[in-house]
Amino acid sequence: MMALESQAPHWEWYYIALYFFIGGVSAGAYFIGSLVELLGIERERVISRIAYYIAFPLICIAPILLIADLGHPLRFWHLFIYTKEAVPYMNHLSPLSVGGAWVLLIYGGVTFVSFLNNLVIDGRIKSDGLISLFNRIPHKVYAVIGVFLGFFIAGYTGVLINVTARPLWAATDPIVGSLFIASAASCGGAAIALVMAWKNIASGDSLDRLEAFDRIAMFVELALIVIMVIVAGQYAGPILRGGYGLMFWGGAVVLGIVVPLVLHWYGRRAGAAINPVILNAALILAGGALLRISIVQAGQM
Repeated sequence: MMALESQAPHWEWYYIALYFFIGGVSAGAYFIGSLVELLGIERERVISRIAYYIAFPLICIAPILLIADLGHPLRFWHLFIYTKEAVPYMNHLSPLSVGGAWVLLIYGGVTFVSFLNNLVIDGRIKSDGLISLFNRIPHKVYAVIGVFLGFFIAGYTGVLINVTARPLWAATDPIVGSLFIASAASCGGAAIALVMAWKNIASGDSLDRLEAFDRIAMFVELALIVIMVIVAGQYAGPILRGGYGLMFWGGAVVLGIVVPLVLHWYGRRAGAAINPVILNAALILAGGALLRISIVQAGQM
């Protein structure tokens, strides 16, 4: 039976929720870039290039936010080292140890390699040694690893919430993890589309395909949100009313999902003079952040 009373973890939204969001955007973008590489779609190479340029810098920010939220930030290395014997250690029963430490470290290393590979391919780093090294390692090797790690990083944050014994979070196990994966895919696609539109460095066909992927992810998000609320039942109150309810439904759902879907359809149908891509991407990213903030904060009520 679910415990009705439990101690809240006292997570600050500006640390943990933003850590969830930034990590999700990085993972979503890297997943999309890796998928393009894996499928061998050469004409969409610009998408994977931008994805890799986005993923690594963002994932460098995520651990800073996680460490800042620790009660004793300077002890973050305890997540990696068994202090009694001073040996590397992973607690496989702890999502924080597995995902927040080791997988995040490995994912950061893979995104760095992809980032560096991009710099070499684009001629921004001229090193015969690096060129020779990257030429010996097919891009699809990174892609296979990236697809797996992207999914894991995007979803483990939801799992981390679900294993915390708060009524709203525990009642929605394992739906929040799936919701965060769908949101990460949507936000990652939006981040790539935003850069592509801002820099005007891709064809309309590339943006169309990226937006089509984003629409599918957003429809999946909507379905999972409905399922989450139904499954939460009596514990759904914190995200149905009050300030967090307004943030969840008005911000995450309406502004972050419904408006971009309508705006994209209306802009194309009406032949709007202003390209809605940048506005859509900004709304999707804002909605992804509000989704995580509202769920993290509402669950602690």
